Amino acid sequence: MFEVRLTPQAEHVYIHLASTMQRRFDRVLEQFEQGNFSHHNIRALHGQYTNSLRYRLGKWRIVFNIDYVHQIVWIEAITTRGGAYR
Repeated sequence: MFEVRLTPQAEHVYIHLASTMQRRFDRVLEQFEQGNFSHHNIRALHGQYTNSLRYRLGKWRIVFNIDYVHQIVWIEAITTRGGAYR
């Protein structure tokens, strides 16, 4: 099992999401805890986000890194599509 940790910026966005969207995010984070990283909504990122992955959830994007050695998934950012890659 993996531990999921959010950066302060990602946690701030998560806290201010509507409760229905938080529940959708919770389901994704549960998948990450189980080590399920093979999903059609997960893609590798390039450029400034090399070595990061993103999970697409509607208009939202979760940018994350996986530390396999320590079994930690770091949620770097939670943002809308328009702001995800800037």
